[in-house]
Amino acid sequence: MQRYSLRQISIFGVGLGILLPALVFGYFMVLARYEREVQLRIRNPMVQYADMLAKAMEVPIWNVDKEVGRQFVSGVMRNPEVVSIAITDEAGSDFVSQKKEAVSNAAILTDIRPVILDNKIIGKVEISLTTANVKHDLLEDVAKQLLGLGAQVLFSFALIWFLFDRRIIRPIQILQQETARLASGQMEQPLAWTRQDEIGNLAQGLNKMRLNLGELIAGREHQNALLQQELAERLRVEQILRETEEKFIAIFQASPVAMTVFRKNPTYRMADVNDAWVRQFGWSHETILGQVSMQEYLWRDMDDFHHVVNCLERDGEIHGYEAWCRSGIAGRLLLCELSGRLVRIAEETMLILVQEDITEKRQNEQAIRNMNVTLEKRVSERTHELEVANSELTIVLEDLQRAQQELLRTEKMAALGSLVAGVAHELNTPIGTSVTVASTLQQQTTEIYQQFQQGLRKSVLEDYLSNARLGTDLLLRNLSKASELVASFKQVAVDRTSANRRQFALDEMMDELILTLGPMIRKTPHEVIADIPAKMLLDSYPGALGQVMTNLINNAFIHAFDADVRGQVRIEGRDKDEECIEITVTDNGKGIPPANIGRIFDPFFTTRLGQGGSGLGLNIVYNLVKDVLGGDIRVSSTVGEGTRFSMSIPKIAKISETPH
Repeated sequence: MQRYSLRQISIFGVGLGILLPALVFGYFMVLARYEREVQLRIRNPMVQYADMLAKAMEVPIWNVDKEVGRQFVSGVMRNPEVVSIAITDEAGSDFVSQKKEAVSNAAILTDIRPVILDNKIIGKVEISLTTANVKHDLLEDVAKQLLGLGAQVLFSFALIWFLFDRRIIRPIQILQQETARLASGQMEQPLAWTRQDEIGNLAQGLNKMRLNLGELIAGREHQNALLQQELAERLRVEQILRETEEKFIAIFQASPVAMTVFRKNPTYRMADVNDAWVRQFGWSHETILGQVSMQEYLWRDMDDFHHVVNCLERDGEIHGYEAWCRSGIAGRLLLCELSGRLVRIAEETMLILVQEDITEKRQNEQAIRNMNVTLEKRVSERTHELEVANSELTIVLEDLQRAQQELLRTEKMAALGSLVAGVAHELNTPIGTSVTVASTLQQQTTEIYQQFQQGLRKSVLEDYLSNARLGTDLLLRNLSKASELVASFKQVAVDRTSANRRQFALDEMMDELILTLGPMIRKTPHEVIADIPAKMLLDSYPGALGQVMTNLINNAFIHAFDADVRGQVRIEGRDKDEECIEITVTDNGKGIPPANIGRIFDPFFTTRLGQGGSGLGLNIVYNLVKDVLGGDIRVSSTVGEGTRFSMSIPKIAKISETPH
């Protein structure tokens, strides 16, 4: 295929793409039509004729009336598809038969039916039909369809080829000529193309490439000029490097610190030392550089040298490593602090090592340490004084802890007292209403009794009964409200004042708590909304949980909302996993500043010091959640948007935990 042109491949592809699907689909359509025609014109009539002849031949075969049988057979043979019919009697002898000459290449379909009279087989009907006419009709239709298909294919091919040649082949040839012109270096003339199609985009791309190539060629000439300048600059830099190297050698030799240069070939050997090194170690350049054994003798322990080399190869540098070295002055040992770095000079690895003599420095440090030993006695005395002070501080801490426990107990009792006062105030309204209604009913009953002794009118009795029904209804509703409030208060009060562990539904417990806190909530413009799924069961301490929720609601009312704001506190619960639930208390208040959010659970921390805040409310919450309920509590807040407390509490509290 690679040696054929695009035009030839396109002709072949278009023709194959049009003809192949038409032939494949036409073949399957012809097969389907042939099967349908055979079913309708051959199989269905054959079954009908066989059933009809089997019924019609009962009497002629029984009466041996062949003339009647021939009439039936002749009627069926009029169908051009029927080629033969054979009727045999019970003995298998030929009763009636007729046969036509069938086309040799046509298929013959045969059906056989028994002739039954009074549940007894008295003969057999065999009928055969040919598919020759079906094939003939089908071939005529196929020929007509092929002619139509051929005309359609030729028209489609001509139209597609016309469009393909005009819009693809010819533009590509033009682009090929323009590309050859650009390849020859003629880039002055622009490539103009008016059609806004894919080939037009390609032509625009070639035009841009022409412009870019022109720029690249101009840039290449500019780069050549720059390279010439860079070459001259490199020669100048090499001259500067040579001068710098000479300066480095001068500085190296003039350095007051002992320096050594090692060359790796293949192991590190000393290549040069400066004058300060010669003065410090007492060996001449020729002695130390000319003998490998002297270089090894320099180190009291060769492991130090190997360690320095390994560190430099691993890290590239080393600082502050101390090692003992020998000097040439009566074999005196020097403690040296080693610092070094690996450098590459002209593809060669070099090691520069500084060996600073710190022997005298370490001796002075040892003298200072000896002087510090005399300070131990004074430190011991000071330690004793600190221990006495610590004992006093321990006593003060214990007093503070006892005071904290007392404050915690007072806070709990104050919360319960506030709860009792609120419930008592809330009970005044329904009980007072009930007393008023009862006294009114008593007075009206006395009056109706006196009128009954003197003669009671029907209208008076009707008024009394109407008032009595209204009064009893009002009385029952107020007493029912008081009963519900007392029941909720009893449950909450029992849970608050005792370590009452029991199974309870969280939604019911929260409804009772909000009902009990109703007097306190109604004194404020705020609202408390609980959204707890039904039947979320806990086996825990409802009193501790109620104290936690009360403190969080009070904390929101006191700290989250300003006096002129109508706030909202939302309580939500969900199953966190199979063992724990998550309860969130969210308010839309002013939030907690980032500087305070890490301290809100600390005891005695409050932003309302001297304004009624004790700083123990959230500390009680933290202790109850952690120690009693066995859970965890977290807080998140955004200033100006609100605060969110999230508690993770086990559904079944640990038995080992005892509430405080």
